[in-house]
Amino acid sequence: MTMNPDNAGHRVKYDVLHLIGSNLVGGPEKQILHHAKDMQDSEYRLAIGSFHDLRERPEVLVAAEQRNIPTVCLPGGVRLDLVSRLSRILSDRKGSLLCTHGFKANVVGYLAARATNTSHVAFVRGFTAENKRVIFYEMLERQALKRAQRVVCVSEKQAEQIAALRGTRRPPIVVKNAMLPPYSRQHDGEPASRSSIGIPDNAFVFGSVGRLSQEKGHRFMISAFHQLCAQAPANAPLFLIVVGDGHEQKPLEQQASQLGIRERVYFAGFQGNCTEWMHLFDCMIQPSLTEGTPNTVLEALCLKVPVIATAVGGVPDLIVDGRNGLLVPSADVTQMAAAMKTMWLDPELRRELTSGAEELTWEYSPAYQRERLIELYEEVFRRDRQRVTT
Repeated sequence: MTMNPDNAGHRVKYDVLHLIGSNLVGGPEKQILHHAKDMQDSEYRLAIGSFHDLRERPEVLVAAEQRNIPTVCLPGGVRLDLVSRLSRILSDRKGSLLCTHGFKANVVGYLAARATNTSHVAFVRGFTAENKRVIFYEMLERQALKRAQRVVCVSEKQAEQIAALRGTRRPPIVVKNAMLPPYSRQHDGEPASRSSIGIPDNAFVFGSVGRLSQEKGHRFMISAFHQLCAQAPANAPLFLIVVGDGHEQKPLEQQASQLGIRERVYFAGFQGNCTEWMHLFDCMIQPSLTEGTPNTVLEALCLKVPVIATAVGGVPDLIVDGRNGLLVPSADVTQMAAAMKTMWLDPELRRELTSGAEELTWEYSPAYQRERLIELYEEVFRRDRQRVTT
């Protein structure tokens, strides 16, 4: 466990540990990192914990230490002693609050918090059902969420679903993701550019950013792009950039080849600096079949990149169709292709949609997220004090 002193010398009254099972810094990790750094001028000391699942130290912990945020590193893998190890850490941090994110952290955290009588808040970041192993883990997570002391969701829709799961227990609260620019890692390579990947400067470029797994719906996006290309003149400079990696990459590459559009689709793989890739897009597409509040949509809006997104989960809370983006039904290739055609052919609409993103400034701002989380912390610690004095 690495503990660092407070940067500003503020008197620390309350100790909060955010635990997330993570090997990379994606959307949820970026939210936690920003919040922990932002709270360094407060009476709350936030630490970030993770599991050492790979040979390298978890990137979220490296990023935290670079920001002078205290860290906790637990062993990785499936281990019978994980609960007891976390329990010992919580016992040493007596009176602290444990916040957990993701299925591994939520299950281990629930059991350790219960064993040590530690206050616990489980954050729901969404379910992927990516494979049989994940389906099993998410089944365990639902059991933990059903019984956890408190639960936080990122959208109203998600909160309704978890409230039904919890029955008569305390309903979840909603703390929406903040609109932050994409997280960037240091790198020595040349920055991404259209010319470097063979895309003409005058091309209209659609793009997506995210994990390549079935629930993300990329196959429908590629089919819609094929439909658009079939409707457009043969020499229309239309291209699609797919940023991300995952189990679906090869099937998606094969799909693009079979549809005859492989030369128009560039698979960028995993990229540590999504900002420079999003700057290449004329329009970003979020084709998911299920979502909470997608960080990539928030990031695109922050960078003033027009968005087409599927109306799933918390997306309709975020995107008002025709005002700050275009909404389409999930898995509907025809409507997605129509939205892509509209976006391509109507530059005035694109300007209006990016201007509409300014309406989200407060509701999805880091300041409002901080306010909501401090309200949560204060409520937890107030109840703890009352429990001790009665």
